[in-house]
Amino acid sequence: MGFSSTICAAIILASLLLIMGSAETTLFLTLREGFSTWIDAYRGERARLDVRLQLNITWIGDRAVNITVRNTGSRAVFLASGWNDVVVAYNASGLWRPFLSSFEVERIRVIGSGGYFTPQSHPFINPGEEALISVQLPEGAPNIPRGSPVIVVFASHYGVSAVGEAVRP
Repeated sequence: MGFSSTICAAIILASLLLIMGSAETTLFLTLREGFSTWIDAYRGERARLDVRLQLNITWIGDRAVNITVRNTGSRAVFLASGWNDVVVAYNASGLWRPFLSSFEVERIRVIGSGGYFTPQSHPFINPGEEALISVQLPEGAPNIPRGSPVIVVFASHYGVSAVGEAVRP
């Protein structure tokens, strides 16, 4: 009876150690994954907060708008196709209508300077630079009426956007 009690106690002790070790490992892995997710979210939010943009509408035509997007933040904004969106909204026939529009970067320059970069050799705007962009309305969109307020939104790949408003003369 004494020997079987010792074996039984050893089996119970080994089982308890195994259960505690499994619980500790599970808790450690869960916490590590949670911290990893939190750190990734923090880094993404920090990158987003480092981006600041300003948008000015420089010209409005029947089916096109020219804008200037300035990078006043501390991170480069890439101007690659599919990474950014431009939405143009205006009052056509008594209804406000937004249109996801195509755009083409004309030139990039350091703010306040006269020298320009080409978008092929410099497809991004660094902090302190601005892009001169031509925006074309999609096919099927009505012309922008004279006297209509126009709102343009430039959304960057970071999720940060800039908004400008003007009235078509």
